Amino acid sequence: MIFEQAVNYFMPKEMRKDNMHPKYHEFRVIVSSALIGIPLMFLFPVFMYWMHRSFIGYLINDALIIILLFSIKYLSHYRVPMTITALVTYFIIYDWIRDSGLIYSSNISILHMYLLAAIWADKKFGWWAMFSNLGVFAFIYYQTLHAGIAPPVHSILGGPLYALGMNCLITIFFGGFLAWQQYDQERDRTQIRNLQDQKITMLDEAVKLRTEQLNNMRETIATDFHDETGNMLSAITRQASLLKHKLEPGDDLQPIVESIIQNSNALYASSKDFLWHLNHNSDEPKELFDYLTGYGQRYYNQFDIAFSSTATECRLLQFGPLAALNILFIFKEAMTNIVKHSGATEVKLAMSCPVGCIHYALHDNGAWKDPDSDREHYGLANMERRCKKNNLVLTIEKKDSGTCIGITVPAIPLNED
Repeated sequence: MIFEQAVNYFMPKEMRKDNMHPKYHEFRVIVSSALIGIPLMFLFPVFMYWMHRSFIGYLINDALIIILLFSIKYLSHYRVPMTITALVTYFIIYDWIRDSGLIYSSNISILHMYLLAAIWADKKFGWWAMFSNLGVFAFIYYQTLHAGIAPPVHSILGGPLYALGMNCLITIFFGGFLAWQQYDQERDRTQIRNLQDQKITMLDEAVKLRTEQLNNMRETIATDFHDETGNMLSAITRQASLLKHKLEPGDDLQPIVESIIQNSNALYASSKDFLWHLNHNSDEPKELFDYLTGYGQRYYNQFDIAFSSTATECRLLQFGPLAALNILFIFKEAMTNIVKHSGATEVKLAMSCPVGCIHYALHDNGAWKDPDSDREHYGLANMERRCKKNNLVLTIEKKDSGTCIGITVPAIPLNED
């Protein structure tokens, strides 16, 4: 847990919470390798101090690795500091090798360790480290030949060519083996990533196909509903109107017939809202706003009430499929209540887009009437129930200048494509 926190701390800011970033794995391997290497590198100074040998080079190397980590954290870059670290490390290691037997030195093993760490941290950098090691071995071999070492020493140690060959073969073996392992792992990761992308693409296509099928079903339902139910409601209204004209004035059946006509008209009006919800992109904020605006203009024209609307652009946002119909019913109820109870002469509809949501508001310049506690008020209760059921936030602001009824809807962001 602590190690993961340390890795996350040194990761570039744009990658800390985005493990799908194209370079996330590359940077994570380098950061984690550096964090593992720093404490392990401190083992060498302890041993060197105990053996009364110089250990300042190891501390310099650790300091350079720490600089590399902060370069990744703040600059999102590691190539330059890693290259500088490599060059300084070669210089330090060569100094140890020169003073301890050149091609026969046990410190040459540090070059092999450096190669392993380089390939593990970055396979591209590791290839350069392998060829650099071979070049350093050749240079050390040349220095050994001209160092004036006595021939018996060469004979006892097997000769400089033998030492050169063994070190080069070890470098090629470890370098090639680990480089292939890294390549093979990267290939597997690429295959897995491509497979994931393929599955995501297939899922997107399936969702698009399913969405098209649902849209076709919605259109079919809307058409069938209009043709069957709409025609039946119209027939009921016509027949009831005909019956009303045939009845004598004051007949006891007149109120019943009138009620049939009113209920039929109300049901037909409600069915129009339902049909709109099926036939249009009702989950788009602007589509719903335009529909409410058109309804408000037609409705308030009957009562000589001024109506206007304003909206800010809500790009790439939509709400849930059931939210639109509930918002529509709530605002139609609110518009009706304004006419019945407020005495307003002016009504305004507004739409805005706060972060992560969409806000609709209906303002009027009338007077708010507090509900009678002795009577049950279905309109306000219906509004609250619809909002609670559909995760909408209902607000009612009562001021001297009028009343504002607002609904805040959670928004779903859309991709530009």
